[in-house]
Amino acid sequence: MTSLTTTADLSAGAALAAGEHWIELVPATSDQPHQVSFPAMIESRRHHGLWVRPRLRPEVAQALCEWLNLVYPSNPDWYPLARIEDDLLIVFTGEAAHDRHEIALDVDGRYRLGDLGRWFLSGPTRTPARFRHRLDVLRDVGRHHPRPGETVVTCDPVTLPGSGYPAYIESRPGTLASIPVFRPEIAEAVAVTCSGNHDSVPEDHPQVYFDGDTLVHVHQHLRACDGYLPLRIDPDPDGNYRIDTLEWTFHIVPENPRESL
Repeated sequence: MTSLTTTADLSAGAALAAGEHWIELVPATSDQPHQVSFPAMIESRRHHGLWVRPRLRPEVAQALCEWLNLVYPSNPDWYPLARIEDDLLIVFTGEAAHDRHEIALDVDGRYRLGDLGRWFLSGPTRTPARFRHRLDVLRDVGRHHPRPGETVVTCDPVTLPGSGYPAYIESRPGTLASIPVFRPEIAEAVAVTCSGNHDSVPEDHPQVYFDGDTLVHVHQHLRACDGYLPLRIDPDPDGNYRIDTLEWTFHIVPENPRESL
């Protein structure tokens, strides 16, 4: 069994419950093959800026323990060990007595990790299957071609033409803002493009993914702010996605490439 298969097995069946978001522990190395995202509720207050305070369901906490046992040998100085004993989540961040942390279930039946670990808002686990699907979407050049009445827009002019996608344009009353409305297959392509850019340069690009039929946008800077939660955009009655928020702005791509965006 390969390490990537093991990682996929650990996250198999994982899904977001109501009020949860994907979180990820800062890896020991940038090329860590075992990275897994976990579903969790998060407290409103961050610690040391970017890091969130997760609250885990018992079954997610059990999966976390199994994952830590997997990654611990790769860097014992970075990863803790954890196990569940009699409904207590016990986390070992070292060998001293004060490095043993016992966490009981809270009134909602979740384990509050508090300041343990550098957890950040992320997206679903990057499995081989997800990478293959990303490639399939990016290779579908038809998703870049506008239908009658559509206009090509981008949320990242620097990465044009790859980031340009067709949308119907609505106007926000009283402003000059343009609101793109994407067909579902185009919204998927936008999400794939944004996530790929985020993986390459996370400080410059948002994390975007689907939770069922809901499009989720994690702002690359706002996620460090107390109280921030990812933006969730549900489809309209026609199944399209209307991006009407200042957190995620789009620019119309001029037909003449020499024109300024």
